[in-house]
Amino acid sequence: MARYSVPTTIPAISTVLNSLQGRKIFAMEEGPMAGWLYRNLNEKVEKFIVSEPRRNKLITCEGDRDDRIDSGKLAVLLRGNFLKAVHHTSDSHRAHLKHWINLYHDRVRDAVRYINKIRACCRMHGIAIPRKVVRNNVHRRQWLSGLDSPVLKVQLKMLWIGYDATEEQVVLAKRQFSLLARK
Repeated sequence: MARYSVPTTIPAISTVLNSLQGRKIFAMEEGPMAGWLYRNLNEKVEKFIVSEPRRNKLITCEGDRDDRIDSGKLAVLLRGNFLKAVHHTSDSHRAHLKHWINLYHDRVRDAVRYINKIRACCRMHGIAIPRKVVRNNVHRRQWLSGLDSPVLKVQLKMLWIGYDATEEQVVLAKRQFSLLARK
């Protein structure tokens, strides 16, 4: 059995794959580059498996972790047919859509996080914040002008800057993935 250590580039991996004879199976753990590698290398192998690392206890729970050790364990799991594959698409348009949807969900989570921080900040000062104040600038300004604590005003203004930026990103991401979804 041969072992190769190559840079994570399509040309470098393609060179190694082209040098191999016989049946070629490419197995890797799910990660940030999995979709990109799948779309670029899937045609060069007979079978391409992207596995879910959390379902591979041999890798996640056993001893030390590094690329050399994990690749050996991944090979053992592959030979035993124990790898659970994660779906990836060859369609780059669909992959871009998926990335925009993930970005949208990430931004929505961050917006909710900001709202929770704003509410917690107010609770620490014994103040209940009306629901309409959180998202509406006009109500927000009126409500802030009625606050007695200058420290709280500054903290809330800073949190609202982050919230407003995140909300703008939510709108942009939704617009982008809606355009891609129509295509």
